Amino acid sequence: MEKDYITITGMQHYFGTTVFKVGDVISCEKEFDNDYDEEAIKVMMKTFGKVGYVGNSCRTVAKGTKSAGRIYDKVGDKFSVKVCFVTGGSVIAEVLKRDENNHKNDRKNRK
Repeated sequence: MEKDYITITGMQHYFGTTVFKVGDVISCEKEFDNDYDEEAIKVMMKTFGKVGYVGNSCRTVAKGTKSAGRIYDKVGDKFSVKVCFVTGGSVIAEVLKRDENNHKNDRKNRK
């Protein structure tokens, strides 16, 4: 099964890249009321709120990752990603499949 990777961008408008750690599982949500991008997907952290967006243009999507538009119909309204790399200006994360998310949530709820 092919894995999907995304670029998280726009962090400079929020908290920068320092809030991201490799291995973190973070939430993404489609932002239906975004006036600038009808395929906008915001990236959320419980502690900070909105921390960026899934890149959706050739200027914001790192090579080898998919844009918000390319994954938009493959994910639900809310989904999780796992941080793989943190660079100076962007974060690369793996889109977790629904059964992976549920399995991780099940383990957390049992503790």
